[in-house]
Amino acid sequence: MLIFSAVVKLFVDSADPAEIAACVAAKGTRGVTTSAALVAEAAGRAGRAPADLLRAIAGAANGPVYVAVTAGDRDGMLREVREWAGTSDGVVATLPGTEAGIEVVRACAGERIRTGVGPCASAALALAAARAGAVTVASPVGRAGGVDGYDVIRKLAALFRTYEVRTEVVASEIRIPTDLIDAALAGAQAATAPGAVVRQLDAESSRIADGGG
Repeated sequence: MLIFSAVVKLFVDSADPAEIAACVAAKGTRGVTTSAALVAEAAGRAGRAPADLLRAIAGAANGPVYVAVTAGDRDGMLREVREWAGTSDGVVATLPGTEAGIEVVRACAGERIRTGVGPCASAALALAAARAGAVTVASPVGRAGGVDGYDVIRKLAALFRTYEVRTEVVASEIRIPTDLIDAALAGAQAATAPGAVVRQLDAESSRIADGGG
């Protein structure tokens, strides 16, 4: 496993319980990220109810299961969060980093329902989400639209330290193992990667240890 794994939690981005269990067994992943849409799609292919599949995912996850909601309005998001949260104690609903999403985070905190947020359009919204009670804020790596994702992660990590909030920064949209190293160096406390990337980690770790650069 890569050397950063002791300080950065690794989640697998998947809706496949078998793949999740394999990542836990081989690489010690400590949670799952997925979406309500992916769970519903995978459940349909398997001939299962989405709630049943999500319980299976939670049973294999070795940590929290972050499920991105599909609803866009406040009432719809709140309904969906309650539904998913009631499926398993390990489920954490992920809400969009919008004003409506942050309102739902605040409402869920009052009900002791854990939520995450991401991505956020600005650092101000990320801080608002953290103060509202979000346990994580996800931020993509890489560069898009002239924005350096690693710089955003650095700023969020510093901002959360300054305001003494416990919300963790999760690096998302990981595509290659070195993205994980860069996310760790930027200050992310966790990162989520597809199963294919998780499976590359041992080989990449060996290459680095051998001086492959």
